[in-house]
Amino acid sequence: MNRSDLTSFFRISVPQASLDLAKYSDLAPENLVYDRTLKSYVASKGFQPIFANKDGGQYLSELQWKELGSGRENESFIGWAPPVANLPFPTRKINSDVLIALIRAMQKKQAVVVDYRSMENFEEPTTRILFPSSFANDGFRWHLRAYCFNSLKFKDFVLGRIDVVVTEIAPPLPVPEDKEWNTFVDVVIGPNPYYPEKKKMVIEHDYQMHNGEARLRTRLAQLYYLKRRLNLNHQEHHSIDENQQIVLLREEIVEPPDAVL
Repeated sequence: MNRSDLTSFFRISVPQASLDLAKYSDLAPENLVYDRTLKSYVASKGFQPIFANKDGGQYLSELQWKELGSGRENESFIGWAPPVANLPFPTRKINSDVLIALIRAMQKKQAVVVDYRSMENFEEPTTRILFPSSFANDGFRWHLRAYCFNSLKFKDFVLGRIDVVVTEIAPPLPVPEDKEWNTFVDVVIGPNPYYPEKKKMVIEHDYQMHNGEARLRTRLAQLYYLKRRLNLNHQEHHSIDENQQIVLLREEIVEPPDAVL
């Protein structure tokens, strides 16, 4: 990179770019080498980041983000990028007016009257009074986690099925604690027990397992979705498919002191 890269990306002056390069050279003198032919600074062979981390997953996530066009070009620090492909998924409708109304209700701790089109009542939307508490994603779609005053319990509502937020009201009844949301579970997974040992080792390395196990911490309210996405709903006494690389070993409730995020 050179000064013009900094001035164009960050929209700063040339003198400021020079100061920033000098400051970085003081902080990490072994990271930059000036190439007089290119008239640019290049990374040394022993380059070690001092601001970003070396997490490969973060880099790949940003590549995916750029490929999907989820943000503006100047919001990414990746310069040259290799070709990337993503599997397409059907677009789930989310009404921005509905989303904004729900966020405002959460901020003010208010209930909302909504028209909701469920799979049971798909012909006409039904009116529900909800106390919205949080949002959750199951990997494919967004849910609203809310206390439903119609059924008197916390439930998940698909955001795209909320037709309209009719109005905002004070909660008609006291809202209880959402115990499923506040309870955390460790889902312990392992390689398919019927694989040969060397094949198990491949799976263990791939999923960063230790002693044949890896832990995935999730809220109890999200447990169903996690198991469904990873195909962990294997029934006891049923044979395990050869294509099932990982299996559920056990579920462990996390004690409250460790559950705080």
